[in-house]
Amino acid sequence: MQSPGTPRRGPGSIVNKNVEWINAPGAWTFYVAIVLFGWLVLSLFLDGGLAWTFVHLLHGILTFYLFHWKKGSPIDMDQGKYDKLTFWEQLDDGVQNTANRKFFILIPVVLFLLATHGTDYRRQPLGLNLGVLITSIIAKFPSMHKVRIFGINKY
Repeated sequence: MQSPGTPRRGPGSIVNKNVEWINAPGAWTFYVAIVLFGWLVLSLFLDGGLAWTFVHLLHGILTFYLFHWKKGSPIDMDQGKYDKLTFWEQLDDGVQNTANRKFFILIPVVLFLLATHGTDYRRQPLGLNLGVLITSIIAKFPSMHKVRIFGINKY
């Protein structure tokens, strides 16, 4: 069964295994569990609010690279079909505003709120958190689909 909002696949259509994992039952739960585990590990060394700040910053950097910068697919069976597309461009066959895309937009927003609310506002780098949030959200805009700013990451 498909997640709500994912594009329907007709008979004989090719499934992109690079991004299909997100439609598996429990994939969202697993993703959130990884984020929470990261906070748990960091909170052993830092106070809880500052740990959320580091989780937000690390999540933003890692997902920007993996979702919006790195192109192609590690699956050999794709035969180069997705070599010019990022993970985000491959997700849900490029259909915008699906449940998966909304989930991946919601995560940085929630992490930003946790990072800013969880600290005493004196040790929290608001500008850095805000910069990461804005970069994460703008990269996910439908108008940014297949756009390479200044030709960066074109090839």
